[in-house]
Amino acid sequence: MKKIIALSLLCTSMLLAEDTAFVTHTELGYVETSGNTETTAATVDFMGKKSWGDHSVQLDFDYLYGEQNSIENNNKLETVLNYDYKFSKNFGLNYLIGYKDDKFSGFDYQFYTGPGVKWHAHENDAHVLDFQSNVLYSKDSGSDKFYNDAAFTDETKYPFVPVKGIFKKDGQTNEYGAFFIQGDYEWKITESFKFLQMLNYRVDMKDSDIYFINSKSAVESKISDTFSMGINYKVSYVNTPPVGNERTDKTFTVSLIIDY
Repeated sequence: MKKIIALSLLCTSMLLAEDTAFVTHTELGYVETSGNTETTAATVDFMGKKSWGDHSVQLDFDYLYGEQNSIENNNKLETVLNYDYKFSKNFGLNYLIGYKDDKFSGFDYQFYTGPGVKWHAHENDAHVLDFQSNVLYSKDSGSDKFYNDAAFTDETKYPFVPVKGIFKKDGQTNEYGAFFIQGDYEWKITESFKFLQMLNYRVDMKDSDIYFINSKSAVESKISDTFSMGINYKVSYVNTPPVGNERTDKTFTVSLIIDY
């Protein structure tokens, strides 16, 4: 893990180095309700990209936190780091590092990394289509769970206070080789309005029942050169979640977007 942190810090310093292009895209969302139900939720979705010559490094960071009636009910962090080397107009080599920490997913964390290729499939004034494919080392670390019975059928959900008489079941860790593919599509409908779609799929190469699908659909409308308003809908699907967890998480967000 120390090597991973060191590599992330190195790549971040590369993002800040002087050269030809450095762009950022930040989406900020916040919800607060009061009355019969008190709910707060905040999201930060950040992308920073640095290019020099045929090389580029892109860091994506997505964080969601929420509470209902002062009880935490969302705490999700996902970060992805991509290094690309473009060797022709439409093709490039890639190295990917991904990390996901979702307190309510049944996993302590998910980590994956490995080499791949990118294909810039299509671009004109209105449409852009890109694909990415990687062969990965993946590690899914399951969370410990607590139950009210020795048969492990009555789970004590968060917030819980483990006490005498509560039965603990250790989380399971799964390490495997995986195949990853992602598509990114952008449709510039007008000069100030566009639609974006991201879809990716990660699957265990030995057990096809173990797979993950993530999707983000968004529309963005420019207010100025720097600011936009956006609406996005994210879906995260786990085909074989830990026992007691749902397969699908969905998030709908209205956000202020800052491009710099």
